[in-house]
Amino acid sequence: MSPTVLHIRPRYVERIWGRQDLGQWIAAPPSADRSAIGEAWLSDLGCEIETGGTLRDHLARSRTARSGPPLLAKLLFTSAPLSVQVHPTDTAAHASRRFVSGKDEAWHTLEAAPDAQVWIGLHAPVVAGALRAAAVDGTVLSLMRQHAVRAGETILVPAGTVHAIGAGLVLLEVQDPVDVTYRLYDYGRARPLQIEDALSVADLGRSRAVIGTMTTLERQTLTVGPRFVLERLAVSRGVTLAPDGRHEHILVALADDATLNGRALARGTAAFVPASGDAVSITGTAVALLHPGPGPSPCLAMG
Repeated sequence: MSPTVLHIRPRYVERIWGRQDLGQWIAAPPSADRSAIGEAWLSDLGCEIETGGTLRDHLARSRTARSGPPLLAKLLFTSAPLSVQVHPTDTAAHASRRFVSGKDEAWHTLEAAPDAQVWIGLHAPVVAGALRAAAVDGTVLSLMRQHAVRAGETILVPAGTVHAIGAGLVLLEVQDPVDVTYRLYDYGRARPLQIEDALSVADLGRSRAVIGTMTTLERQTLTVGPRFVLERLAVSRGVTLAPDGRHEHILVALADDATLNGRALARGTAAFVPASGDAVSITGTAVALLHPGPGPSPCLAMG
């Protein structure tokens, strides 16, 4: 096995909207109190590596110049709706001098209950005062673009988009590694809101979220953000990923048959392939490939 491939142990995060049963997607950690797991972080710097240490430790020892932390991939498990929230744009992030960039994200739907919904931006332009009033009186969802989400869809949520994820979903979320969220509305739960901060960065125009559907192609670009590209591979006969010194890749197994260099990559787990190192052989009928773009990875040799 190439030493440059880092097999990552998921980092589980409890959320009030999470689940105790994570189904077939990932093995839940042992828990005496059966806590609700909402997120499994797959490429955070604090994630442990199978061979010891954290992803941060391994990258710190690397001699490859890096511009920042790797892109972040998570699995989300929802049994209740998340808050109505918004993330800052690049402009807002730079003005604040607290964040290196805004936070764009995308959701690839792995599982959806028949009545699962998401809210992705506004269905018509509003003024800030109207959005503030709707957040206060609890009617904010009525201003938003509602979508009945289905398995296989991928939704790009640009920074600044007011959004909410509903119950009954398992999502692969990919995003810029910026940890800032402003809550507009939270269904009366006892968590703080940041209404004025949210309004200061919210896109008050019509929704710009982009919804895509999965195909049966061996290689498909699911979504393209300003700083990331998410591809999906269905390559039972195998492909080769040859690092080029510039592109880091995060691989996430979405089915049970994925392998890297002949070794199984369990469903719902991830591996990090640095920008420099040995070529990696990949097989699997459903493997997500996350990288910085701007287009399809130039490191992948099909056929």
